[in-house]
Amino acid sequence: MIFLICEEKIALFFLRINPNDGIDKMYKIGELSRLCSLPVKILRYYDSEGLLVPDEIDRFTGYRYYSAARLADCNRIIALKELGFTLDEIRRHMHSDKPDDIAELVEAKIAELNETVLHTQSQLKRLEAVKEIITEGAKAMFDVIIRSADTMLTTASRKNYESKADAFGEIEKIKSVLPKNILGKREVIINYETEYHDRDFDLTACVEITGKLPPECGFNEKTITIPGDVASLVCDREELDEAYRYMAKQLEEAPCQIVGAFYEIYYDDGTVELKVPVCKLTKNSLFVSDDINLPFVNDPDAVGKWEMLDIVPSREQFVYGDEKCGHQAWLNELYFLDGGEQYWGVGGWTKGYLYTWGASPQDTLKNRYTIENQNSHTLMFLEMKHFKDGNGICGGMPEIWVYEKVSDEIFHASDIKLRDPVDYPFISDKNILGTWIVRDFYVWKIEENFDPAKQNWPKEDLFFLKVEFRSDGKCIHTTKQHVSTLAWTKGLMLNKHNETASKYEIKIIDGKEFLILEWKCGDYQFGGGSIYWYVFVRE
Repeated sequence: MIFLICEEKIALFFLRINPNDGIDKMYKIGELSRLCSLPVKILRYYDSEGLLVPDEIDRFTGYRYYSAARLADCNRIIALKELGFTLDEIRRHMHSDKPDDIAELVEAKIAELNETVLHTQSQLKRLEAVKEIITEGAKAMFDVIIRSADTMLTTASRKNYESKADAFGEIEKIKSVLPKNILGKREVIINYETEYHDRDFDLTACVEITGKLPPECGFNEKTITIPGDVASLVCDREELDEAYRYMAKQLEEAPCQIVGAFYEIYYDDGTVELKVPVCKLTKNSLFVSDDINLPFVNDPDAVGKWEMLDIVPSREQFVYGDEKCGHQAWLNELYFLDGGEQYWGVGGWTKGYLYTWGASPQDTLKNRYTIENQNSHTLMFLEMKHFKDGNGICGGMPEIWVYEKVSDEIFHASDIKLRDPVDYPFISDKNILGTWIVRDFYVWKIEENFDPAKQNWPKEDLFFLKVEFRSDGKCIHTTKQHVSTLAWTKGLMLNKHNETASKYEIKIIDGKEFLILEWKCGDYQFGGGSIYWYVFVRE
């Protein structure tokens, strides 16, 4: 570690310790104070804290005496304080002579400062979001805080309601049946939806109660408990839709992961508390690579093919036939292969766990699953973990990926791989010859979304780098991980090893040539035939 000392101090330091003075020359505390520009009272405090102990103390006068070597200690303390170390951390640093201990302290401080940077960036993003809302002329501002939540005893009725008004009608029905002496002051609607709806809601209508329900009332008792951190804001009833949007934006910028249903708590003066369980996210992974080298234990109930039904933040939000998620995932079709065999992004399985790969081969996750039978449907609830997203932020809690079993057949990886015919004769195409540099990537239909003036995918996250089409029918395919030689023929790039034939098309827009190339990765061969597109420009 290097510490800087100003020229004046260096000069004074060497004057005091020249050979003529002798190596045992001592300095009083006032002299050391002038040398290091620290007040005497600070030096005395450092002595009391065990940071800068005098070499000698005169037992008659009590004067403290320091050797010239203490000047280096002074400057080390100053430098470490400027780097953000606490006095306790500095003491540990000063008293340690093991490089590993010092390295551990430095690594811990780097991690702490990175968290501080992330928190500051989050504050800036949230302030920008507030500024944007103000600029757009929002009618109300809300304060989102994250705290723990209390519990509430209620009676509850969960069903699909055509509208929120129908849910309030259910609340009035409950209140009309219950004895007045057990009615609390609050009403609650639990909203299990994960995307915006203007009708047909999966809700629980709740009325707070202060005592036991009469046996004949016909309603169920429910204790509302929201575990962990809870994001909360207060608004007026007519502001609720706007409050939902505001909270979602603030949690995205925080960043926080929503891990459960929304709770709308109504007071009789029109005030509403909007609450939702959250998990604070970080750039330090909350998941570590799991050990997937476990002994294989067969599970006949798991073996076979499964199709995705839904992705929900929490188990209670899933209702068969009322799926919440409006998009598919990379593992839309899931196979539990014979003997725990691995394939594509699935690293195998054993009873109770499915293994998946992360962004690199050393990143392995062990995802717990449970199997239930519901009304003749065999369902799997998979607690899917995640590593960092494209912004380097880590997922906090597993999502619940819900599958339904569609086949008990015993499969192997070779059985489920989608294969294209690749034995095409070579037909030249002079228009494709040359090198093309990657420009963009699309996961949706490119003919509907391609705009060369916009960047659809962050350039730094593009996996494919360039492709060269040669006149002899060879195609040099370069990605971030490797360079490989493929084949091509007019209209197709052929990967004979993976058995994929990817169509290409050249578009000329504003006089510029763009190459549109199908990307058939594991999502295509093992994930249900999903095709993506890369866009290139001629070098």
